[in-house]
Amino acid sequence: MKLFAGIVIVFVGCGLFAACSSGTGGGSASNGSGGAGGGTVTGTGGGGGSSAVDAAGVGSGGAVAGGTGGGAAGGSGGGAGAGSSSDGSPADAAPAGCPAGTVVCEDFESYTDGATDLSPNWQAYNYSGMVKVDSTKPHAGMRAMHVTVQAGGHHYADIIKQTQDGTAVLPLVHYGRVMVWVTTVPGASHWSINHSAGPPAGMPTAAAKYSEGGERGKLMAGYSVRQRPVDKMGMFLLRGGGMEATDGNPSADCSKVAQTEVMPPKAWVCWQWKFDATKNETHLWVNGTEQTEVAVVGKGTACSAGGAATVWQGPTAFTKLIVGWEQYQDDAGMQEAWLDDLAIGPDPIPCP
Repeated sequence: MKLFAGIVIVFVGCGLFAACSSGTGGGSASNGSGGAGGGTVTGTGGGGGSSAVDAAGVGSGGAVAGGTGGGAAGGSGGGAGAGSSSDGSPADAAPAGCPAGTVVCEDFESYTDGATDLSPNWQAYNYSGMVKVDSTKPHAGMRAMHVTVQAGGHHYADIIKQTQDGTAVLPLVHYGRVMVWVTTVPGASHWSINHSAGPPAGMPTAAAKYSEGGERGKLMAGYSVRQRPVDKMGMFLLRGGGMEATDGNPSADCSKVAQTEVMPPKAWVCWQWKFDATKNETHLWVNGTEQTEVAVVGKGTACSAGGAATVWQGPTAFTKLIVGWEQYQDDAGMQEAWLDDLAIGPDPIPCP
């Protein structure tokens, strides 16, 4: 699964997208990703395009001004294969790989061992953490993305695609898959693996963000709305899914925490998600099984900002993608994790 440039044509089969059912359960969430943290920031990037995506999930390149750490990454196309799901679940999708229409397809094989600069495909974001590509624990092939973060809260190690001009990098309805190996799962702290964000209606400088991760040792779906920090030229600064010490607090910070569903440590896990900004829905699968306790339709179960009745209103376009490891509270220990075989597109993508 390598990154491909150019335009792809999406062939759609029969039996598309029966609605995923909403789960039950959950509980009150602690403070989400709010609060302040510390650390050093390094960003890499530059030279990429705007990753334009139309409603069918077709990617295209294009220049766009970069924020701190460099320009936004270029669009990515798909590989061989096609198919559709009979009921909208990844388990029934096309064969493993990157089906036609895939807009992000990354196996990390194109980088040198030990690479920390992943431009122009990605911007690396290190805030008391480190992203590199190496051969220490690949899921397949020779290399994987290897992330480490220091013990404590508000520590992040991510790869990011974003645009400055409001151009989408992902379809409004998209499915994702990444293979993840984590050394440990925090016992209390909120943590996350993937985020998709963009401006809500009437708020062009804010970001409404969906995320999947965990808290209190269980899985968790997250939603937040916050103003994005900008530089003196009005360009968006490079940020991950959480705040830095000088950033403002979110106007909404909501969650749905599982009662029993967990992230297995010390093993390769197939982590799959669906974000639907048109219906305000998020869904998560672990090793092919939907985690219904964190399925969100409309709203979650708790908010530390914005009120529990806050609707998880999707953005008008997904202009930002974040993948990596983030942890938000001070009780979290040092983390080491590996991610591999990342794919995102408008149709379900199965486990490899």
